Amino acid sequence: MFRDRHGCWGWLDLWRFADEDPLTDGDLAYLAAIQGPVTEALRRCQAHSFDDPTPTPTRSGPVVLVLSSQLEVRAQTPETDAYLRTLLPPDADQRPVPAGAYNVGAQLLALEAGIDTQPAMARVRLVGGVWLTFRASRVESPAPDAERDIAVTIEPTTPAERRVIYARCHALSPREAELLELLVEGADTKAIAEALFVSQHTVQDHLKSIFAKTGTHNRRTLLTRLTGR
Repeated sequence: MFRDRHGCWGWLDLWRFADEDPLTDGDLAYLAAIQGPVTEALRRCQAHSFDDPTPTPTRSGPVVLVLSSQLEVRAQTPETDAYLRTLLPPDADQRPVPAGAYNVGAQLLALEAGIDTQPAMARVRLVGGVWLTFRASRVESPAPDAERDIAVTIEPTTPAERRVIYARCHALSPREAELLELLVEGADTKAIAEALFVSQHTVQDHLKSIFAKTGTHNRRTLLTRLTGR
């Protein structure tokens, strides 16, 4: 897992067939050595995705995909196909693979089994900077809990969620993330200082740190990237 204190930025699967040698201690040591640098690189790549304006996604109806308890696709709304093709373009006329839906569906199963405590939710970025949020939950039915279908919803990430991603991608501290929220609300330096119970000089220090981490030089550019507008 490529994970740090700011979030999980990816994972790597390595497979060995029966007629191949297993991973050696040297292989495992190498993977452990690159985990930190790769995690940071992945996070920084996501941070750069905020540099350009983000178009407002358009859709004509709900985007929902229904999976069986074995994660087999049972049904989906008409709008779902277009999103899935954008996320993972298929070859020729083949149907797109709903990898994102599988991921949150599997996370729901892990959560129910007590294997993991993270919610069955994931955020995925489309080409062009649009962020989508996947969520999975069981469908109400008379069937036993473990046999009920799983509904996966796909929707544009909310502005508040986008700000959380922005803060995590740029490795902002909790205090700096709190300051960002006040900036979005239109607070000036004095109002921010009063809200955070600090001096205006401390607010300016926090802003300088945020500018350095995000590669911005003023509040206008910072807010433009933060909101995508």
